Amino acid sequence: MSRKRSKIPGFDEVKDEAQAAGALSEILFRIEGFLGRFIAFRTPAQAPVIALWVAHSHALEAFDYTPYLHISSPEKRCGKSRLLDLLNLVVRAPWSAVSPSEAVIYRKIAASSPTLLLDEVDTIFSGGKDENKEGLRALLNAGFQRSAMVPRCVGPLHQIQDFPVFCAKVIAGIGKLPDTVADRSVPIILARKSRDQDVERFRSRDVAPIAAEIRAALEAWVGLKATISSLRDARPPLPDSLGDRQADICEPLLAIADAAGGDWPDRARAALTELFAGSEAQDDSLGVKILTAIRQVFEDADTERLATEEMLNALLACDDAPWPGWWEADIKNGNLRGPSAKLARMLKPFGIQPGTIRLPDGTTPKGYKRESFQDAWERYLPAKPAPDA
Repeated sequence: MSRKRSKIPGFDEVKDEAQAAGALSEILFRIEGFLGRFIAFRTPAQAPVIALWVAHSHALEAFDYTPYLHISSPEKRCGKSRLLDLLNLVVRAPWSAVSPSEAVIYRKIAASSPTLLLDEVDTIFSGGKDENKEGLRALLNAGFQRSAMVPRCVGPLHQIQDFPVFCAKVIAGIGKLPDTVADRSVPIILARKSRDQDVERFRSRDVAPIAAEIRAALEAWVGLKATISSLRDARPPLPDSLGDRQADICEPLLAIADAAGGDWPDRARAALTELFAGSEAQDDSLGVKILTAIRQVFEDADTERLATEEMLNALLACDDAPWPGWWEADIKNGNLRGPSAKLARMLKPFGIQPGTIRLPDGTTPKGYKRESFQDAWERYLPAKPAPDA
């Protein structure tokens, strides 16, 4: 949402709840606009949810649960690192970490309760079973709840010590999280900006003063006498579409939205519902490969519609691709159900779904339209060179 910039209202002269709500609302809008200057968000639902999450990191004392913010994308160069840079400027007590050990994380949390910005989680959870990874997974599974502790043996006498693991956490990387960690996360799936999208160039020295102003305003809001107690007592209505775990982790964000008033309560509920509804992650490199191959299939066929069977047969001819080995035998035996479902799962994260199409011969099989792929081709594939004159 674009808004004309004005000075963030202070809290030193707040006299009642209405004034506090108006000031909080302005801060949230300011965070939303700050992020939108540098990130081409995939959907308008993402920026307001992240703004609420930033506020929650400052008011974490009020909550028994914390939603993890899972920032992912189908490919590199979609803005994950830039978003982490921005969050590092505005969250409370940021701590950026890449591939830290389990011991480092629980000791750091016990020492200072930071806002953990954990990058490149795909390197942590890829590669199958690993004892060190399992320990980190267990820490993340438990650390969304305030009461969670992990017992560890410390010192030469191996004395058992309980370490707190509750803190605000951002988890960024390509690909999927383990299901148990994803279940504690608000999904923010970024996309590579399309050619007609434009964002400002990020320069830390230029934006640092703006971020400092936002952070100071959030600290002043948290410092109000009634802020923490009112958030702790809040019982915000929860959307019916959210599961029990999702409701637990979304409650802090909705409590803040309700405290801000205005259109924030409705926007927050609509945005969270949308993000959870469309959060299925995808395999990055395979996604780009299949998009590239399908673009070539449409060009070779010179058509606007392709039946799923025809597309699958064309994809079997692709060189240096894994899918012929996946479904060639099934297709030759007349079994299209499995290959069709696999293709649909690969395309779904890009917002592409099969449907009933009408072909020139009058038949109406299941298939795909070229127009359904245009947005994904624009975002993830290089532009095709113009033909020579």
